[in-house]
Amino acid sequence: MLDCRKLSRTLAPVAVVTVVAVTAFATQAPAAKAAGCAYGSMSQAFMPWADISNYFLAPGANFENGLGGWTATGGAAVVSGNEPYNVGASGSHSLALPTTAASATTPVFCVSVDAPTFRVFVKNNGLNGMYDGQLAVYLNYQGANGRPQTVKIAGLKTNNRNWNLTAPISFLQYLSTPLATSGYANISFTFVPNDNHGSWQIDDMYVDPCKSR
Repeated sequence: MLDCRKLSRTLAPVAVVTVVAVTAFATQAPAAKAAGCAYGSMSQAFMPWADISNYFLAPGANFENGLGGWTATGGAAVVSGNEPYNVGASGSHSLALPTTAASATTPVFCVSVDAPTFRVFVKNNGLNGMYDGQLAVYLNYQGANGRPQTVKIAGLKTNNRNWNLTAPISFLQYLSTPLATSGYANISFTFVPNDNHGSWQIDDMYVDPCKSR
């Protein structure tokens, strides 16, 4: 049985995550109709950060088998270098987003009201001698009008040049219509550097399958 208890905070939220205004982005959003959600293996992946929730790895999100179904454009690519905590299992690769031309989109996967947040490791290697950039996160889904929708749900900024774990990033509030209609939604996420103050890497994106309390 999953332990879905939440702590009010984690011990080491070393990446600052802000939820920013809805922003359009030119990418194809997946359809929202789903027959059901079958989540992957669960683990308390972030126990070292005092987060006792169970999580499943987002599709291909450890990058140990190449892109693993992710779509990468503009120079985004799998590179050597893993987040150092080896969450889930030891690894040796991550996904690089070196410039504002780069973007990476997850495979489409299913969520329900039981999967409200995700966490991911991020690293800003700096660009043009600057390290104060923002990595934008977009949610792709089907809106109430049946058309693809994309909204910017977070801007990720790190306070150092190391690998950092984000706080839980919420996205369920944007899916009220498809969830109310079918109970499920097929979604994907897109990561894009927001400015020329960062050369980013991401690794080990995990989704919380436990219903919010």
